[in-house]
Amino acid sequence: MDSANSLPHTPVQPSDITPRSIALGSILAVMLCAMNSYLTLSFGVIEEGPTIAALFFFTFFFWSKRKISTTEMVIVSTMGSAGGSLGFISNFFAAKAMIGPAYTMTEMFLFALVSSLVGMAMVIPLRQLLILRENLPWPGAKATAGVINALVNEGDPKQARYLLITFLIMLVVVIGNADQGFKWWQGEFAIPGLTAFGAAVLWSSPFSVGGSYLMGFRTCVGFLVGAILLMLLGYFGVAADASAPHKFYWPGLGFLVASGLTLIVINWRSMYEALLSLVSLKDAGKDDDDPIMSPKAFLAFLAGSILLAIFILHQFFSLTIPLIVVLVAIGGLLQNIIATRAAAQTAFNPARVMGILLEGICTIFGAKAAPLNLAGAGFVAGSGAQAGVLTGDLAYGRWFHVPSRYQFWAQTLTIIPCCFVSAWVFTQINTTGALALDGGRHSAPVAKMWAQSSLMFEKGLDSLPEGALLWLAIGAVVGVIYTCLELAASIEKWLPASVGIGLGMVLSVATGITFFIGGFIMWIILRRLLGFRDITLTTIAVGCIVAEGIGGVMKPGLIHLGIIAG
Repeated sequence: MDSANSLPHTPVQPSDITPRSIALGSILAVMLCAMNSYLTLSFGVIEEGPTIAALFFFTFFFWSKRKISTTEMVIVSTMGSAGGSLGFISNFFAAKAMIGPAYTMTEMFLFALVSSLVGMAMVIPLRQLLILRENLPWPGAKATAGVINALVNEGDPKQARYLLITFLIMLVVVIGNADQGFKWWQGEFAIPGLTAFGAAVLWSSPFSVGGSYLMGFRTCVGFLVGAILLMLLGYFGVAADASAPHKFYWPGLGFLVASGLTLIVINWRSMYEALLSLVSLKDAGKDDDDPIMSPKAFLAFLAGSILLAIFILHQFFSLTIPLIVVLVAIGGLLQNIIATRAAAQTAFNPARVMGILLEGICTIFGAKAAPLNLAGAGFVAGSGAQAGVLTGDLAYGRWFHVPSRYQFWAQTLTIIPCCFVSAWVFTQINTTGALALDGGRHSAPVAKMWAQSSLMFEKGLDSLPEGALLWLAIGAVVGVIYTCLELAASIEKWLPASVGIGLGMVLSVATGITFFIGGFIMWIILRRLLGFRDITLTTIAVGCIVAEGIGGVMKPGLIHLGIIAG
């Protein structure tokens, strides 16, 4: 998928935007938003949704008389991507709940709404700068385009059966386990000799299988390394609770943040060129043969989004107007350019780390209190989720010759329902004991990272627990060195991925081990030894991921209805 030349040049007709694509795209957007709200708090990662949406659309309509078109697939993928990306904002809601009273459902809805609208407004300059003016590789967009191409051109009906069978089996596995489920079976079994350190296999966690394939085997090995390091911390007494050493998450936190910052420095040229591109922003639209909207309409949309954001963030979240303007300028545009360009070149999106940097910016501009600097970072994270993901979607949409305005307004349709769903799902997840800085039923590594850093900016380093600063620094130093080692092409493929190691040290030991086992099954046994096709493995992975996310969201509702004993 090196360029648009490798994709079909079929002229797009307005009739290609079908009611079925809009209807199912809207449903999938809501479903993926709910799913990712759960997954990001359980595992710290999300699957943004375009591939999942494409596979489900194919499953529903491959049998119909009307042939599925690439335009339909692009629209559905874009809408699913929008809902999936909005699930990331649950990390901000969780971080706020960890440091004080949780937001009300109305506050969460309004926050997600203005964040999304500002992000949508920023898509237009991002598209002009990063798609029209530059020839970037867009690895994520290429992967989605490859799946769409395979489904439309090959139309293998077996994929639909694989998806439904995998989803239904794994859904039963999830809702039947002992973790808020029907308790038909225990969801894990301990590893003999290592039970004192929390070592187990979470066999009823299908996300560990599906996610492991989409993340890559190097990342899965990284999870195993992280789990081993956690057990060593427990064995040598560094972690006070040896049976749950992930509660001492400071080394992993330092590793993750330092690794992310190192990647930003390593990609300095990309960041520098992103800044230079701002200078020529006024000329970026001259050669646009497919504008999303007219310049006047863009200015009206931008002004309306910013004014609404200023009103809501000032009125409901106590942020000052000058700070909001700074956040829109630095976070809404500059941070989005940097993060989206990095993702377009390397598939690395520094959103997790840049959230912490933005907390620092909020502190500098007077928002020192943890809830305020956290709100500022959350606003930028929400806008960045929409802007960065839709820009990537517009890349593969352009390759398929789908008008950009179709994708833009299709994604806009999803904002209000997905904002409501993200708020509602969080209220279902945030039950007693579910989320906490120390422990909690959900690991929520990104939320803990943001919550702890917000307290640090408010109270200073002295507020950290005993030993935390030392191990935070050790983790950071190791993270910098290791990330630099990954630059060596000759050894990179032999090194466990740094993101896997970092996440493996903030998730439970059992989660890290299970991700490795899932990766071994998918990559070594099924792909290498048994010769499964990539599209089939992707289908199985999607079925596993969606089953875990939907099952996790269903369980609180089933408890509320009295179907599952609380």
